[in-house]
Amino acid sequence: MPAMLKTLDIAFGILRLEPFGGLERHAVRLAEALTRRGHSVTVYTTSGLSNLPSGIHGMAIRPRGITNHTRLAHFARAFARAARGRHDTLVGFQKMPGLDVLFCADSCYAARPLGPLLARLPRAVAMRALEASCFGPSVPTRIILLAENQRAAYQGIYGTPLERTAVLPPTADPRRRRQTRMSETERKGFRERLDLPADRTLWLWVGLQPRVKGLDRVIAALADQDAVVAVCGAGPGAPSLARMLRGAASAGYRHRVHVLGRVDDATLAGLLEAADLLIHPARIEVTGTVIVEALESGLPVITTAVCGYAAHVVAADAGVVLPESFDPAALRAAITAATSERRRRWSDNALAYVARSDVSGGIERAADLIEAAGGQFPSPAS
Repeated sequence: MPAMLKTLDIAFGILRLEPFGGLERHAVRLAEALTRRGHSVTVYTTSGLSNLPSGIHGMAIRPRGITNHTRLAHFARAFARAARGRHDTLVGFQKMPGLDVLFCADSCYAARPLGPLLARLPRAVAMRALEASCFGPSVPTRIILLAENQRAAYQGIYGTPLERTAVLPPTADPRRRRQTRMSETERKGFRERLDLPADRTLWLWVGLQPRVKGLDRVIAALADQDAVVAVCGAGPGAPSLARMLRGAASAGYRHRVHVLGRVDDATLAGLLEAADLLIHPARIEVTGTVIVEALESGLPVITTAVCGYAAHVVAADAGVVLPESFDPAALRAAITAATSERRRRWSDNALAYVARSDVSGGIERAADLIEAAGGQFPSPAS
């Protein structure tokens, strides 16, 4: 009889588990992957337990604190009290002391250019302390990262040993991918069902944080381009988006900004095929999973070098990566250069790149790393 692997009792600690956020989706998918392998997963969080799929346990932690850093510090202490000694492996999705594994989707806080006064404020002190509790050179926590630029930043500040860190391949969700390609007739019909122009250049922007992910830059580029933009994720009630829409109205092109809000996976998959360009000029972005999802759909991408997954656009030759020092004129020039002929070439390149690359194996790789951290080993044959 083949040897059986040890099953693990794993605790996940994540501050909030609301739907649609990238970190939350990663946590749920990883819990599902580990559960499929026979492990037990309990998720400790302050909110959103109703979003857990069946088969995954949930434990509520009472939220405390007014500011973000005090909420994080309180959660870290409460998670340690509730979970330590009751599970084989503690996995955090925020930086906390005492973790066996940190799944880190954040940029390095200590690497941010804060002035001397801001660096001494309680928020900065607390955030650096939480970060050092995971990345310090003598800390045993194993760290799962999403991009090489993350690892370089943390190592530059903390000298974290390389053997304690691992960078995942991309984490694109296969469930958000269409299994068959749209015909031109289907693309037009799909657009019409969403009240999007069928025969006009369609840009796609996806995100929950309009300014952080550069939506204002996209809307401003409409001023001298004959295009419309579909906005997914953020809704019109978001204060920053409302200001952007008022600006577009004053400039006379509000009607070319179509706010779709939060859409389901099937609608997003359709938009990734029905659009002509994904424009993602983010200011801050560790990865940008939507970039890889666009490549999977053959959708050319214009993005910024700050995004960890921008490297895949370059490797695929499937769009344009703008410098981190953003210049609106450079974005307009990239859009102008994206002729229909060039977009077709980029689309073909994107599909060819995805066919030869691993762009969706990140979650299973993370499950492997958590098993290793939990000391999973073959048990004696029975």
